[in-house]
Amino acid sequence: PIITPAQKAAQEALKNKPPTLHLTKAEQKRHRKLRRAERQREQQDLQAAGLIEPPEPRLTLSNYMKVLGDQAVLDPSKMEARVMEQIQARKLKHEQMNADRKLTKEEKAAKHARKLQEDTTQSVCVALYWVRDMGHPYHRAKVDLNAQQNHITGGVL
Repeated sequence: PIITPAQKAAQEALKNKPPTLHLTKAEQKRHRKLRRAERQREQQDLQAAGLIEPPEPRLTLSNYMKVLGDQAVLDPSKMEARVMEQIQARKLKHEQMNADRKLTKEEKAAKHARKLQEDTTQSVCVALYWVRDMGHPYHRAKVDLNAQQNHITGGVL
């Protein structure tokens, strides 16, 4: 078989790549849980040492009477407004984080092109077509355009 320079490079990359350790879903879940617990413990230690301020209580409409206690009883309207403000701030923060993660048009196009590229390291798909007459320029242009749009390579016999 004829091997293109790109295929040679892919084979070399596979040879030089160290083996990766794949974890099962349960192991991934356990590791993630442990990392989060460790991060939480570090935060608590810093708060106990007085290096960082403890976070403001996460208020919701269902818990603010219990969390705020006497303040909520004295002025419930003011406290409810404070709760709604906090809820709105959390929502805005969430939407802003999503907007920051969103791919640009160029990144989307690059990702789409990358997904269309066939992985030829394991196997190559081949298709043969018999065309009676490729003499007409319209048919040649149509085949050429189709090949370009679908990232197909090949030749004519």
